Amino acid sequence: MRRFWELVVTSQGADRFYCFPFLLLFRLLTPVYQFFSRRHLRRRARRRSRDWQVKVISVGSITVGGAGKTPIVAYLAGQLIARGKKVAIVHSGYGRRRTADVIIGYGEGRKSPVAEIGDETAMLAREVPQAAFAVGRDKKKMLVRVDRELHPDVVIIDDGYQRLDVAKELDIATISAAFARRNRGRRLERQLHLFPRGILREPPSSLARADTVFLIGAEAELSSIDEAVWGGAASRSIMRWVFSLTGALCGDETVPLERFNARRPFLFAGIGSYDRLLGMVRDGGVPICGDYRFGDHFDYDKLDVAMLGRLSSAAGADCYLTTAKDLVKLPVEAFDKPVFCLRLDVRPLEEDRLREMLERKLS
Repeated sequence: MRRFWELVVTSQGADRFYCFPFLLLFRLLTPVYQFFSRRHLRRRARRRSRDWQVKVISVGSITVGGAGKTPIVAYLAGQLIARGKKVAIVHSGYGRRRTADVIIGYGEGRKSPVAEIGDETAMLAREVPQAAFAVGRDKKKMLVRVDRELHPDVVIIDDGYQRLDVAKELDIATISAAFARRNRGRRLERQLHLFPRGILREPPSSLARADTVFLIGAEAELSSIDEAVWGGAASRSIMRWVFSLTGALCGDETVPLERFNARRPFLFAGIGSYDRLLGMVRDGGVPICGDYRFGDHFDYDKLDVAMLGRLSSAAGADCYLTTAKDLVKLPVEAFDKPVFCLRLDVRPLEEDRLREMLERKLS
């Protein structure tokens, strides 16, 4: 169902004509959905509390799908751990097969199966293996549990911007710079729509409650941002983050992107920001011979592997490219060609400013 919604709201050209009845339906449903969503957020705000001792950082977004939240969580957790902090990450484990709440001790995340903790949590466990994790649908409940059971110094809530019932030391909203660049010189509300008609969970004015807004994208995108389109964010602390591809991993071997000039890779992924990934791969000079987009949090099976084999062979490919989020769910041994995992580097353009903010908020 989610994949169908993604196809409808992102349709362009001739496809948009065929999707028009569903777009109209989503437009009619939007006021109803947003009414109940706003009421739910107001109720959460009235239940705002602090039943824990730990310092809390929330990283979230006002958009549905990929906004760069999880790589930012990994970066912040890594920075705090490097400074001697005990860090726990609270995650919903979206897309996992088992629904029981899970508490994972420090350094034990990589032992947990993806079906139990979800693909994004499994990816985080690989990126920051020293962190602890609390996985469950009720993030406030999991925050209380991990505070009492593991006593971390800092808890980072992945996708917690709408958790108005949680008192936080630092509330971060992430936004893809591609949106601001695409809508430069116009108000964002005229270009993007509220869910379910579009990808906005909340109107752009809700960015005003963030302590800081992280604009995330390639350097070319960040250099052409018109901050006026972000409404309430214009008066807040805006930090710019650069995403770039630094190579690819196959087993324990890291391969530079230039190596793919002599190969014919086939790209596939099941992530919310697939278009951005495709653009980064092409901008990085990787000569992909074909690609396929799966739905966000896609759960692969042998039929999908066989389909990719047929598509890649028809395109003349000799290897696959995918993401770390997909790799944790893939039966790599079932593929007919080598599978390379793209390495994504994320860094703030103002590291000193970020460091000062973390020290001030968490002291």
